[in-house]
Order: sequence, then C-alpha cells, then structure tokens
Amino acid sequence: MYSDWASLQDEITCDKVNKSVLDHFPATVGREVSCCVVKYIAQNLSLTVSNSEHSSLDTDKDVKWTMEVLCFGLSLPLSEHDTIRDCVNVYCEWLSALTTPKPCVPRPVVEDPNPYAQEMMHHLLNLFVPRRDSGIDLVSKQAVLCHRVLRTIESVAMESSVLSRASWETLLKFLLAANNSLLSPPTEKDDIGDNLCERVLSVLFKMWLMSCEKRFPSPSLWKTFRNMCIYWRHHEALITQWHRVNHILTARLLKFLYGPDFPELHLSEEDGLVLPAEMSADCVIQSWFRFLHIIQNPVDLCHPKIISYTPSFQHMALMSDYIVDPTQHPCLLKLPQIFFRAMRGLSVMVDAFLGIVQKDEDTLSSLTQPANRHSITQPLTPPGQRKPSRISVLSQKGSSKSATLATPKSIVTPPSSLPAQLSLDSIPSLAPSRPRCSSILHLFGAWLFEAALAGVKLHPCHAAKSDHRTSGYVDGDSNLVRTGSGDNTHQAGRAEACGALCRIFSAHKTGEEILPVYYARFYIVIFYGLQTEEAHISSQVLSNILFNSCNLLRVDLAGVQILVPYILNALELVLGDSSAKFKLPDQALNVKLRKACVHLLLSMLCLPLHFKDLEIKDILASPEESDHRISFMSLKTRMIELLLGALRIELDPANTQMLLGGLMLIIQDLAMCEEAEQTILQPHHDISIDSDTHTDISQTSNSSTSTESSFHSTAYHRLHHSAQDKDTAYGLFGSSASVVCHRLMTSWKSDLNTALAAMELLSGLAKVQISPPNILMCKRTVKWVCDFIVSQCSRPAQFHTRDLHSMIVAAFRCLTLWLVEHSRLLYDKDCLHNVLEVVELGISGSKSQNRASDPPKFKGEKELMPASMRVKDAAEAVLTCIIDQVGAFPPPCGPESLFSLLDEQSLLKYSKGSGLPEKGSPFRYFVLENSIIVGLLEQPLGNVEDPLPTVTTLIRGPFGRHAWTMQLRHSPRIKKISSKSHLTDPGRPLPKEDMGTHHIRKHRHFPEAVDKIPLTQSDKSIPTLESLVSEKDRPALEKLKSYIDLQVQYEERVSKNAKEEREKAPFPRPQTECKPPRICQEFQTARLFLSHYGFLSLEALKEPSNSSIPPSLVMLNTSHSGLSTDLEVLDSVPSRDSDTVHIFYVKSGQRAAQDILNNVMLYDSVQHQFLEFLHSLGWPVDVRRHAGWTGHLSTSWKIMEPEDIDDDDYQTGTGGSVYDGRQQVIYWADVASEVAFVVPSPDTQQARAAGLGTETNSTQGYIHLTKPRSLTLDSFDRNRLEKEHESPGTPPEVPTTRIRRFGRQPALMIGPDTKVFVVWLENFDDIENFPAAELVSVTSTGLEQFTSISSSSVPRAQEKDTYIIFIHALQNGLFRIHVQGHAGRISMAIPLVDGMVVSRRSLGTLVRQTAINICRRKRLESESYQPPHVRRKLKIQEISSKYRMTMMAPEFFTALFEDVAK
Repeated sequence: MYSDWASLQDEITCDKVNKSVLDHFPATVGREVSCCVVKYIAQNLSLTVSNSEHSSLDTDKDVKWTMEVLCFGLSLPLSEHDTIRDCVNVYCEWLSALTTPKPCVPRPVVEDPNPYAQEMMHHLLNLFVPRRDSGIDLVSKQAVLCHRVLRTIESVAMESSVLSRASWETLLKFLLAANNSLLSPPTEKDDIGDNLCERVLSVLFKMWLMSCEKRFPSPSLWKTFRNMCIYWRHHEALITQWHRVNHILTARLLKFLYGPDFPELHLSEEDGLVLPAEMSADCVIQSWFRFLHIIQNPVDLCHPKIISYTPSFQHMALMSDYIVDPTQHPCLLKLPQIFFRAMRGLSVMVDAFLGIVQKDEDTLSSLTQPANRHSITQPLTPPGQRKPSRISVLSQKGSSKSATLATPKSIVTPPSSLPAQLSLDSIPSLAPSRPRCSSILHLFGAWLFEAALAGVKLHPCHAAKSDHRTSGYVDGDSNLVRTGSGDNTHQAGRAEACGALCRIFSAHKTGEEILPVYYARFYIVIFYGLQTEEAHISSQVLSNILFNSCNLLRVDLAGVQILVPYILNALELVLGDSSAKFKLPDQALNVKLRKACVHLLLSMLCLPLHFKDLEIKDILASPEESDHRISFMSLKTRMIELLLGALRIELDPANTQMLLGGLMLIIQDLAMCEEAEQTILQPHHDISIDSDTHTDISQTSNSSTSTESSFHSTAYHRLHHSAQDKDTAYGLFGSSASVVCHRLMTSWKSDLNTALAAMELLSGLAKVQISPPNILMCKRTVKWVCDFIVSQCSRPAQFHTRDLHSMIVAAFRCLTLWLVEHSRLLYDKDCLHNVLEVVELGISGSKSQNRASDPPKFKGEKELMPASMRVKDAAEAVLTCIIDQVGAFPPPCGPESLFSLLDEQSLLKYSKGSGLPEKGSPFRYFVLENSIIVGLLEQPLGNVEDPLPTVTTLIRGPFGRHAWTMQLRHSPRIKKISSKSHLTDPGRPLPKEDMGTHHIRKHRHFPEAVDKIPLTQSDKSIPTLESLVSEKDRPALEKLKSYIDLQVQYEERVSKNAKEEREKAPFPRPQTECKPPRICQEFQTARLFLSHYGFLSLEALKEPSNSSIPPSLVMLNTSHSGLSTDLEVLDSVPSRDSDTVHIFYVKSGQRAAQDILNNVMLYDSVQHQFLEFLHSLGWPVDVRRHAGWTGHLSTSWKIMEPEDIDDDDYQTGTGGSVYDGRQQVIYWADVASEVAFVVPSPDTQQARAAGLGTETNSTQGYIHLTKPRSLTLDSFDRNRLEKEHESPGTPPEVPTTRIRRFGRQPALMIGPDTKVFVVWLENFDDIENFPAAELVSVTSTGLEQFTSISSSSVPRAQEKDTYIIFIHALQNGLFRIHVQGHAGRISMAIPLVDGMVVSRRSLGTLVRQTAINICRRKRLESESYQPPHVRRKLKIQEISSKYRMTMMAPEFFTALFEDVAK
C-alpha cells in the first residue's frame, strides 16, 4: 500500500530537536540554570486574565532562549520533580495560544503560535522518555505529568482553529515518538510504559482519527504509523485501541454502504462521539481501510519470534543476565490473550458486515476490559513449550467380521471458558442486504484462515510448498502418519477465527458463488478444528465451530458434504454417551452447545437415504495418493444410534423436542424409502417376537462395500459402521417407541412441552406404514400410553394443574389414533382391557378394580370424580371412537365426513308424504338423556315396498349425525325366505275328505266304575222320579216322555238334512265364511321405537328432584319455527377439529403481496417440486362435491346439486391456483381432524373483498348462517331436483337465516384463530421480507367471527397466532425448513423443527403433521376452546331447554298417539 513512500521512522526516533543547548554544559550547570529560570517563569503562571501584567518575554530571541532552558528541564531526572512539573505547566499554558491565549503567554507565541507549538511538542517528548532506576512513586508522578500533557495536546487538537498542517504532522509525530519511547521496550511491571500504555495509545488513535477529518495524514505518516505499530504489538492495549477505532469507523461505514436500515454496530456512548459527524464517506472509507491494516498481520501475534524480533527486545536480551532468547521475556506470555483479543475484534467486524445484531457482551466495551468472562487464563509456561491437553482414549469392541473400525471415544478436557460468540439463544439472523461472502473473505479471509490454523501441524498434503511464512500454522512433518500433534496455546484466538469463518460461510446466499480457493481453505480449517483424537483435539475450537456451524449443511455450499464424517465425529463426542466427559463449565452454555449440535444433526439426517451409495472424498487424500472414500449410506446407522443415544440422556426440554422431531423425520423417511423401493426387510423370525431381540441379516449388504476395506489407512479409520436392526424402519420403529415411552414415563411426564412432543411423535408413529407391522411394539406402546395416563391421573391433588390435564388429553388423543390405525389391537384381550380400564378412569376418576384380585365395583356404586372435565371429555371421545370408528374408518362415504350425509330435507323428498309441510314438521323430536336429539319420521320412504311398521330416525349426538331406518318384521331377511313380510291373507284351508274310520261312541257323564259302587243311605235319601209319581199323575208323565222322543227324532232328521245339504252345497259358503281384518297401515312407529328401545317409561318422564337436569325423555316442540334453524346450527358443528393451511409461493426478491399471489396462476411460474409438494399434502377435492371442511365456512359440510356442477370449468395449466378454495382444495382427514390446504390466488383476494361467504354484522349482533345442502338418496334421480344456475367457481348462494345471539354461545367456543402459512421460497433470504400481515386478508376461513366471540376482549396482535413454515429447495434436492411463530407458554410443535433439512419424499407428510400439531397445541393452550363433541353436546342441551314441551305423563302419552303433519 505504501511501497512507493518513505517511512519517517528514522527521522522520528533519531531526531535531535529535543536536545537543549544546556546539554553541552555540565549537568550541574544545566540543572541550576533550569531550576532558577523555570521557577521564576512558573510564578507568573498564577496571574489571572484580569491582571494587566503580561509575560516579560517580548522577543523571539527571549522566547527561544527560555524554551532551551525548558527543554533541558523536561529531561532532568525524576528526582527534580518540581522543576519538571513547572516546565510542564509552562508549556501547557503556552500551548493555549493555539486556542484562547492567556496573559502569561509571551507575545511572540501569541502572534505566531504554530512554529512555537511545534517546538514545544518536540521538547515535551523528553517527558515521555523512561528514567531507569526510578522508584514506583517517582514513576507515578511522571505518569501524572504525562497525563497532563496528553490532555492538553488532546484539547488543543480538538479546539484549535489555527492549527496548520505542519503542526498536525508534528503533533502526530510527537505522539508516535512518545508511544515508541514508552511501548517499544519489553514491558516491565510498574514502569512508565506499563502505566501510560492504554492512555498514550488512546490519544494517538483518537488524534489520528481526528486528523483524518481535518488534515488527512500523508502516506509517509501512515507508513510510519504502520511500521512503528510492529514494535508495540506485545501490548494488549494496542489491539484494544485498534479495534476500538475499527469498530467506530465500521459503524459509520455500514451506514454509507448499506443504508440506515442495515443493523447497526452498537457502540458505547463515548465512542459514538469520537468520529466527527461531518466526516465524508470517502474519508471514512480511506481511514477505515488504513486503520484495518495498521498493525499489519494480526496472526503474527501467534509467533513470539516475530513479535520479539525488534531492536528493543534484542537489546534487552543482550543486556540481561537471565534472558538469553528474546522470546523468553515474560511479557510475551500475554500473546495468546492478545491474539484472542485481535481475533475477537475481527469477529465483531465480521458480524457487523453480516448484519448480526451484537449483544452487550459482544460489543467493544468487552474488548476494552483487561479481563472479562470470556478471557482465557493462560499458564506461565512459555508459548511453544506447552504440551497438548492429556486425553485418554476409550477402546471400543468391534466386530471382527466388519470391514470398518469404531470411532475411539475421547475423554477431553473441556475449555475453562469460551470465546464470546458461544451464546446460542437462537440462530442469529442475517441482514438481507449483507455483502457477499467472497467480499468479506477478501477483507478478512487471509487473516482468519491463517489464524484458524495457528499452532496446527498440517498433514503433508496440506503443508505449504515454499519456505516463506505466509500463515500461522506449522508445516507438517513427512513422517507423520496422518496428522501430527499441535499446540493448543492459541486455541482461544483460533476458536474465534474458526467461528467467524463458520458464520461467514453460513451466511451464503441463494445462488451466490464463492471462490473455490476459499472453499478449499475453509474445509481444511474445519477438518483440523473438528479433530476428536487425543493428539489433535482443541476443545475451544471444536466448541466454537459447532456453535457457529448450525447452518453449514443447509446453505448450498459446494462440496460441504466432505465434512459430514468429521462433523458426525464431533457430534458423537458432544451428544453421545461420552458427552459427560466433554462438558462446558457453564451449564447454560453446555445446553446451548448441545442445541447447536442437535441443529447440525437435524440438517444431516436425510443425507444417507438421499445420496445413498454416493461416495465422500477423503479430505486428506493427496494427488499422489489414491482416493479413499466412504459412502453416505454407511453413516446411516451411526446417525440413528447417535440420535437415539442423545435422546436417552438429553435433559434440556428444548433440545429434547428437537431430537424428537429428528427422530420422526428419520423414521418417516426410512419407511417411505423402503416402501418406494419395495425392499421391505423381513425380520429373522415371527413379528410377535420383540424387535429388540432380533437383527436383520439383510442389512449387512450396506456395510460391506468394496471401499471399506481401505478405511484402516485413511482419515475414516475412526468411523464405525456396525450393522444393526435400527437400519430398517421395522427395527427403528420398535427402538424409537421403546426409548420415547421409557423417557416419557421416567423423565418427561413433568414437562408439558416435552410430553406433548412425545405424544406427537407417538401419534406420528401410529400412522407410519411399516410392513410387516410391529404388532408387539404396537401393543407395548398402547400399554405405555395407558400407563402414562394412569400415572398422571394418580398424582397428588397439588400437581393437578391445567398443564397436567393437557398432557392427559393429548395422551387420550394419541391413544385414539393408535387404536384406529391398528384396529387389530382390540382383538387382544389384555390390550382391550387396558384401554377400557383407562377410559373408565378418565370418565369416572377411578377404576373398578385396582388389582385383579379385588372385587369389581360396579358403575352405580362409584362416585363420578374425574380429574377434570377436559379429561372426562377426552376419555368419552376415546370410548365413542372405539365403538364407532375402530375397524370402520374410513366410512363408506370416505374420510371426508364422519356424519351421515342425510338430513330432514333429503329424507322428506323420498317419503310417501307430499314433501315439506307448510305448518309443522312430519318429524317428532325427542331428547334422550339430555345429550341426544332423535328425530323420528313415521312415514315410510319411497323405496319401502312392504307395509311394515317403519320408522326413519335422525340421531344427532355429541359425535355426529346418523340416519337409521328400522322395520318391525315378523320374519328375518334371509336368502331362503322371501323378503315379503307374510302379513297378507293366506286363504281358507281346503276341507279334508278322508276322515278315517268313524266309531260311534256313547259318551258317559261318569265312568263305568261308578255303577259298581254300592249305594249308601245318603244316596237313597233322594227319591227317584218313579217313586214319587202317583197313578193320577202317570198319564201326564207318559205324555211328557212322548214329547221328548218326538223332539229327539226331529232333531236327528234336521241334522241329517243339514248334513246332506252341506254335502251338496259348494265350498266355502260366502255367507258364513270368516274374513281376515284389513292390514294396519298406521302403526305409531315413534311410540314403538321409544318403547322397544326402553326409552318410554314412567320413570323416564319424571323430572329429577332438586335438579335442573330435564327428564331422560323430552319431547320438543316441532311447531316452533326456530327448531329447524337450531338443528342446522348443530349440524354445522363438526365432530372433529378442522384446520386450514394456506400455501404461498415466493419468487426471489418479491415483497409485495399481490406479486406473491400472482405466482400460482401459471404452471411455468413455479418450481415443479412445488406442485409435487402440494399433491403430497393430501388429495384434491371439489368443494362443490365435498362433504368435509373446505377451508371456508361458506362452502364446508355441504354438497351442491349434481346439475349445478360443470366439469369443464376447471382451471388448467395453473401453478396451484386451482386449489384456491373456489373450485378445489387439497384435503386430508383422519378420525380426529381434517385439514384443508388452500393456495390463495388473486381471484381469492377479489372474492374476499367482495364479501362472499359468511359475514358478521357486529353492530346488530346477528350471525348469518347458510343452510347446508345434504347428499340426496338417489344421486341419479335428477328429474326430481330443482336446477339452480350459478357461476362457476363461486360458492352457492343459499338463503340465510338470522338467529339472535343470546350472550355467550357455548357451541361457538372453537378456540383461537390460528393461522398456519406454508411459504415456498426460491430465495431463503426473503424470509425477512415476507408480507405476512398483508396476506392475512386472503386467509379468511369464516370462523374469525366466532373466535372473536369466544376469545378474550383484550385485543391481540394479528400476527401473534400466525405460524409460518418456510420451505426452501436446496440444490442437492433436499429442503430447508424454517419455522416462525409465537411459541407462547406451549412451544412450537414437531416433527418439523426450525433449521431441519428434509427429503423430498417426506416433506408433505411432515408439513401436514406439523400444521396439525401446531393447531392442536394452540387449542390445548386456549381456555376458550372446547372439543367438538362438547360443543355439540352443549348445543343439544341448549336446544332441549329452548324447545322442550313440559307435559305430564298422560299428556305425553296422548301426544304419542296424535298424528303429525303429513
């Protein structure tokens, strides 16, 4: 820079202008003259301005003679302190001539102050000359006088307006000479240099900076300053002042280069005033660059030989009796600390250019302190003679059959303290307008690369070819095996350099190019910094690299995968089983270090399955050697074992949740990879055997490649590749479930966020498709979840908080998913018993049997005391799911709806009645147990042929709407019997002519044995008729007998004639034939239904005493006009949670919301991976044919008429705008939730602006509710339907009904309005500019009005409940994730974690799971949320109390027999 300019160093150091004429006389003469003269002159200095007496020195000759005396007086020994003090006072007063002259100043000096001021500065230099053999007191007095001079010089320079350029140059030369006189000798304790070091340097740098603004120094002065600084570098104050000025100039430079919006470099209040505000941009730039290089190469501080190669040090060595080598001087022991300070200052400047906001401990104030919490305490051993920290190696046993070697676990000595950048509350945000990485490396790269290898002995393939020293590392010895041992003396500064380099490369922008030479040097630096072997490890360097490399594997650095094996080694040291031996002294920093390592691990989990057998080049391979390589797939087992091992020992909740997210990622990715390749790895034996006890023989194929035979001679000799069962999704599924459940029961059950993350992981595991399924582990997992619920419910009352109950609710939700996804589990008796026992515990608060030997306690004997109503509701949901959905999900109509799609309107269209009546309703409505509304239609449907007792029921309960049709039949419906009911007339049976042999018998009134019984006297007491008849009456008796005989004969004759007539008459006779009654058409089936199912009884109609609960059976008033509307409102409350995710596509550099919405209009405007991602989220559905949630209330849970749908009006060739909710959405549902993925477009924005869909008139207090259209029974009977013309793509216009809102609506407590955005970024740096607030207007779901009702009246920021999942496609085919949102009391959900890198195959699944889990967590956190079945139950109770008909029992039974409207 200054090669063509001459240095003024010799002129300054050898100048004789500070010599007096009295030096030619004996010392006693000069001392006497100076003492007398100076004493006299000093007496006049006490005169005030008001005194009219002035200095007697009126001529130039007088002044110059006096100045010769003063010059000699300043050079007197310190024993003449009074004379020296007077000389200083005189000159300090005389220098006021440059500002405001005082009366004591001689007239010639006042008239032309600049020449005299220059001469005085030369003379004052004598004061700064060290006096040998002076006591501490005298040195202190000298320091006080020097401070006085420096203050005067400083004030003159700041206040003077007459200071000429020559005077400025003289002032700077004076300061350079003073600094050189004090600082160039080796530092001795308590000498003048030690006392004045910081002060004299601060004045020099401040005055030089001021001179840049007033009189810019000449190149010769700059060169002199630069050369002389070489002699002062053993002083820590020089580095401190160097960085102080650099930071001051950098702060101003950033404003010039990048504008006021760029993050500022924080300065102290004092430093902010040093730089004049009027300094021009060119002056700032020139000054900044010159000051940056003023001490030349700061890496020289690593080399005592270079620092001590000065005349002063060599002279000291020659004159000293105990120091032979200049490098042995004790002051050089501070060089490692000074080196750290230098690198720390460079690190702050690097952060300033990257736009990283500095914390208080990272600002300049920390550099100006001699010691702080980041300082490194160094031993007194001379540099270069220290031995590396002793590290013992733990041996590992490896398989003799394996071609790989296990990594030796090292017990390292952790750093006693850490560099300042080791604070990782979160990954630092970078300024979007920051310079390119190459630009920063052009400025600082040479120093940082050299400093990062300070004291490192390089491998021969990395050693410099020439002997010229261009770096701070030591060339390696050719006899080294692979790497040699190094010196950890300067590891603190080296760690700072490595951290700064990692932050620079981690700031790589999308599409940015970095020079290959920078890549190469950086990877070599990281390679040596990540060494974990005994001879090479540097704990501070390793820690700082890990802290600052969180983004290293996710910013598209070319060839960065070459570092993956070495990063994995370091992660195993920090996160693995040996992590207890590598801990930082500060527990908080240790947690943050592990967090940084977890970030790195999450960014490399997908690499093995993505690159598979792609080989990684050995970084130590030289051109003369053959390449030694390793495949990505061989690292898979190590990553999985590291992940599981870290999960077993991790104590920090945040780190644990990140690890759980990574575990879900690797399981999902591995399962989908095996499914895609159709290479399902079967276990050795039956699936009922525990997965932990078997291994997979097919996995050895991945660990016995041909390249692994050469690992013994490469840098990968420490990588182990043992094939275990965890290599498969089957084995990893079992191991993961076991680890998570074990830690959940032992460690995580007291932490809400960790327990929720574990439940989210287990819920995700339930949905992972693994073939063959691990049935035993599924049973164990369900058992563990049940035990977790029991354990939590059994905790003492003081622990029962809302957080505890949130864990139990989440566990019940997890249990539901496991039972639905693995319905075979309920065929197991033990599993079914465990589940039902836990459900009983949740509902009632206790078990029927605590032990198997206890007698069971029946339901009626137990007191209902659940842990909380939330727990009770969750348990009821599990029980209902077991009955309704397990083994039957998805239903026949698909997972879109768990309801029956039939309602009153569609049923009446096909009934035998005349359709909808004008008054009343043909349905009878009853409320059962205050929780179920039963609508009974007694009219048979049109497709019912048999005149049987038929009733159609619409059952609305807490868990949905169901339609049943029931008939009372006398015979079953089986194939062998006709489907008819056999109630028709069977006809008269034909007579049977063949009667057989007819025997005539005379019937007796008594048996024959009666005649054989002899008569008794009592029998003879009743006389016979013959004995009583006299002769007179006998004729009358005979006449009576004749009449009787005639009557008998007549009857026999008539009987005979009648028989003959019957034989002759036809059969049957119409007059006498019996006819069956007409078949009954009216059955009063509502009464039969209630009676047959046991609902109709006198007890059911009685109201409970002293209770507000209605009777078990209540009849509703069907004539009320509001009943049908309230039933529609009830039907609009779904039986499961509904979530909406809005997806946006952002091109590079876009900031406007309108531009973002326009991106999805054309297919060519988006990346093809984006459309693939959309379809991986779910399946497309037509909102007009869709019965589930569509993303907006106006089109959800309804189906349009088939004639109103035109299949030709679909958009084609779009970039996703077809899924904007007007025509189609991406939909996904399971038994517990449903999600609509909407891609907003400009048309959506117009539709929202036009006010389509549900609206709220808050001023009048009304809610507009649309009446849903339900599925018809016969979708092909189009002639019966009324065609309505509607424009394509718009929601159907349906009549709206207004209902009055009475206070707080229980059915509307749907929880917080959580917005979940998924943003696809072409440029990752656009995260900072994403207009989330502007796009909220196009993400309306129609539910905002209800959430505003149920939420607190305190207004909240609209962005508070907005969660954004950013996705950025990397060049290697993977995807970087950034999660942004307000965590609140409950932290962010998993599986996606901020910074995670996921694969293409698992991206959609993980995004969907994360979005669902975010909404679930927000609902758990909200106090205004009630589960759907609870909202439905409350709405049913509201309807019951509103439309109940209060009747006595006789009136109720009478009403059952009355006809309803037809």
